[in-house]
Amino acid sequence: MITKDAYLRYRTLDKCFRNRGREYQIDDLIEACNEALAETYPDKDGVSRRQIYKDIEFMKSIDGWDAPIITIKDGQKRYHRYEDPNFSIENMPLTEIQLKQISSAINMLNNFEGLPQFECIGDSLEKLGLVAMNGDAKPCFSMEYNEFLAGKEHLGPLFNAIQYEKVLYIDYQPFDSEMATHIFHPQFLKQYNNRWYVFGMSEDAPDQIWNLALDRIKGIKTCSTPYKKMDVDWKEFFDDIIGVTNKMEDPVEEVHFLVHGKTAKYIFSKPIHGSQHMQWIDDDTLDVRIKVKINYELKRTLLSYAADITILSPNSLIEEHKKTLEKALRQY
Repeated sequence: MITKDAYLRYRTLDKCFRNRGREYQIDDLIEACNEALAETYPDKDGVSRRQIYKDIEFMKSIDGWDAPIITIKDGQKRYHRYEDPNFSIENMPLTEIQLKQISSAINMLNNFEGLPQFECIGDSLEKLGLVAMNGDAKPCFSMEYNEFLAGKEHLGPLFNAIQYEKVLYIDYQPFDSEMATHIFHPQFLKQYNNRWYVFGMSEDAPDQIWNLALDRIKGIKTCSTPYKKMDVDWKEFFDDIIGVTNKMEDPVEEVHFLVHGKTAKYIFSKPIHGSQHMQWIDDDTLDVRIKVKINYELKRTLLSYAADITILSPNSLIEEHKKTLEKALRQY
């Protein structure tokens, strides 16, 4: 598979090979690729000499672009360029590997029912002759998807509203209060625990970030109010939480707990948060620390492993965890 950083290297090399005003030796190619990668991936390590040679071989191969790259000797120097100065990978048709990658991506996107853009994109590519969508592809993966999920019919309208910056009237029914209509500026869609949420701003409280569960939405209509785009880095927004509940005023805290038995091995192989630091105390006990905001989803996650977890800090979480378990025991 051609990754984003690999394609960035190929495009950079392509520009170098087309440039007749400079003789690019291997060190010059490495420097050019590192400069291009640093602009997009500032924390990424530099590319190696071996990688550049592998990139050149791929570009020259049938699986790549069959590029006419030649090596010219000038005394002790060797530099690389295209034999045909008019050649460029930007002008070449997609390779068979790239076509297969696109076809696989389309098959994956088609799992998201309710998003009309994904449902028709395969037909569009077929008409352009880019992908042979003949139905002969053998299924080789399955995504977690509930076709009976309430609210999935709202995915398309919300997706379009975000893409085209449209404000909506949303009739919303919380589980514990009366239905209300909000003038809503949708900004971001996220799925968590097989449930979809839309994030954005409501005219009722424009200084807050709202999240609405799609299965609680009872109706959607377009609104003529001018759209306001929120200045939010959504990746950063979710970095310090588990799930979708992020109260901006809450602090990030270190949550320290021990995990025992088979659950320890499970959490070791599947961390519950990106900040997770782990250390084995013995063969049966894992010491875990995560830095997160303490929200509803974190509490529910810890409770799901209640029999195999000992929370060590913070004290507020310990007390709430104990009260919840005691309340559960009183039911019997």
